[in-house]
Amino acid sequence: MSIATIGYLRIASTDIPAWMSFGTDILGLMDAKREDSLGARFLRMDDHPFRFMLEPGAEDGLLACGLECRSKTDWLALCERLREAGYTLEEGDSDAAARRCVTGFVSLQDPCGNNLELFYGRRLDYTPLISPAGVRRFITGDEYGGDLGFGHAVLPAPDSDAAAAFYIDLLGMGVSDLLYPPMPEGAPETSILFLHADNPRQHSLALYNHPYPGGVVHVMVEVETLDEVGRALDRARAAGHTILASMGRHVNDNMCSFYVLAPGGIAIEYGYDGLLVDWSTYTPTVSTVGDLWGHEYQFPGS
Repeated sequence: MSIATIGYLRIASTDIPAWMSFGTDILGLMDAKREDSLGARFLRMDDHPFRFMLEPGAEDGLLACGLECRSKTDWLALCERLREAGYTLEEGDSDAAARRCVTGFVSLQDPCGNNLELFYGRRLDYTPLISPAGVRRFITGDEYGGDLGFGHAVLPAPDSDAAAAFYIDLLGMGVSDLLYPPMPEGAPETSILFLHADNPRQHSLALYNHPYPGGVVHVMVEVETLDEVGRALDRARAAGHTILASMGRHVNDNMCSFYVLAPGGIAIEYGYDGLLVDWSTYTPTVSTVGDLWGHEYQFPGS
């Protein structure tokens, strides 16, 4: 399997101070205080130098999703496989790699136009995490299970067959679940394909079979207790942020979470108790119900 984790996101923001305040005060992430000549700000959640890069933009949305290869050998083999399949790869120069704190990376688009950065050799920062909101730890892995990535992201993939072939056959990700959520009568059929990387997290990436504004359906970060989730929900409500979904628990990955709207419109799932899987004994599932309980969704304008 070529992809080890979902390593980082690059996010365009029209109001970086508001996003930073949301990220630190509500989510409990740490300001990495990195210098950047292009005006980006960075949020940490573990020993990676950042997990979210916030860049000045004329519009809000996802710029790129960083997917990690476990070694240079894996990375080179994946790049060759993609070139042979006809994909154009743009190799990042040394300055761009240093900005991302990686040894090497290439940029490309998936069949649905989502921007990806495939990288290897992340340089770590062992400065202790100090959460402004008092979050003790984010669930991103440990010395026993290895890196789990920052969480997961759900990307729009209107050409779902081409996207699935790209991520499964070329990137080597595995299917963990296919969800057909219940929809109102007359609504187009909706599906979400959940994909796992080479780590135990139940899914690191998911593909939604419709277009979506901002280039990402939602992003998930995970903490270690239900109380941490509840405190974050209290902070979000007190600060007046839009709650997109009440507390609930998902069927496929067991995540107990709520959803909140970040400045600029990206939905953030804040959860705990996500399922970790032994892939050698796992059988992919098909779901027709997304939630065991809760998660009453309320989208702006609905």
